[in-house]
Amino acid sequence: MTIQWIGFFIAMAVIVIGANYNLIAALFSGSLILGLFTLAPAEIFEQLYVTITTPNTIFLIFALGMIPMIGGILQVSGKLDDIVNNLRIGRRPFLGAIPAFIGLLPIPGGALFSAPLVDKAGEGLAGHLKAAINIWFRHVIYFIYPISYALIVASDAADLSIFSIVVFHIPFFLFTIFLGYFFLLRKAGGEMTYDTEFDFNSLLPPMVVLIIAPVMWAGLYYGVGVEDHLENIFVLIAVSISLLMAILIIKNSKKKILIGAAKEMKPWNFMVLIFALYFFFNVFSSSGIGDMIADLAVPGLILLVGLGFLLGFATGRIMLPAMIVAPIYFGLPRVEALPTIAVLAAFQAMYISIFAGYIVTPVHPCISISLEYFDGKMSKFLKVMIPMLVISIGVAAFTYLISRWIW
Repeated sequence: MTIQWIGFFIAMAVIVIGANYNLIAALFSGSLILGLFTLAPAEIFEQLYVTITTPNTIFLIFALGMIPMIGGILQVSGKLDDIVNNLRIGRRPFLGAIPAFIGLLPIPGGALFSAPLVDKAGEGLAGHLKAAINIWFRHVIYFIYPISYALIVASDAADLSIFSIVVFHIPFFLFTIFLGYFFLLRKAGGEMTYDTEFDFNSLLPPMVVLIIAPVMWAGLYYGVGVEDHLENIFVLIAVSISLLMAILIIKNSKKKILIGAAKEMKPWNFMVLIFALYFFFNVFSSSGIGDMIADLAVPGLILLVGLGFLLGFATGRIMLPAMIVAPIYFGLPRVEALPTIAVLAAFQAMYISIFAGYIVTPVHPCISISLEYFDGKMSKFLKVMIPMLVISIGVAAFTYLISRWIW
């Protein structure tokens, strides 16, 4: 058993440290190291084969390769600008809504794209405060947006319905909006000014592209139904329709825009990343490490909140920590026997704790990008963010403890 623990810690060190340089290479390396210490060579190849041939994983890999292309097409074609220029709302709602809209699609460097807009609307605010607004409202949408990478992978790792998670998260999401207003937006008074007239015809098409995928997915998931562990085919269908619509609303230079979007987004990197994540997940699930950790009887709160936060902070990711923590906790017999609402409370505690580490670590590129753009200080940024995160984790931990006390 000692050799398995050694392999696990080496694999985790390689993944956590390597994630700062090349996450895909770190995941493959960590998976192979874990496999070499815990599995026979033939079993490692078996898990690689399972990852390649599982239909649900293949559906997800292709779907999540399309999502950045949708964002790239809207960005390169200027359709995201159409949303920004025609979203006629007050200054505070604008400051919160614009990063959130950009965050609907995982655009690399998206924080930098929304930064000039936040800077314009937030004139007179301190740099660290504008950076906090850009970061907070760009990422809290991940609690309820059903086609975000983070939520899809985390729900799959915990073997929970993503729509059950979304519904359960809605009250907390509204709470994060309140926190963002109370700590960040209160100082941003005044009204927005625009250089052009409102154009509904320019606003509607890109908004429909952004919204159609989750709406279509929900309709297919609940209206049609499919065999368990094949449900990601609905993700693929919904995202394909969104991608097709993004292409159709381009009036000129379609080929040039598509090539530009592909060069900008590099969707193949996302596809390989998802494959690497699921390969790690399969190796980990077969390694027996989850059972070994379960035998330690680590309190659930420490596992979900403590380890979740540390891994989120160390890796600057949500998906990878969820792939590590979720199989350990949600595979426990005592957890599987709990009612769904208690399991969802546990998932919320884990997800929020990972999110908290992810949203303040310098490893997360959006943090460094925003602070650099707004000339903000990390210390002042943390001073604004930490109270919101402490409150968030506290609420989630309390909800989890109450659920365990009841059940």
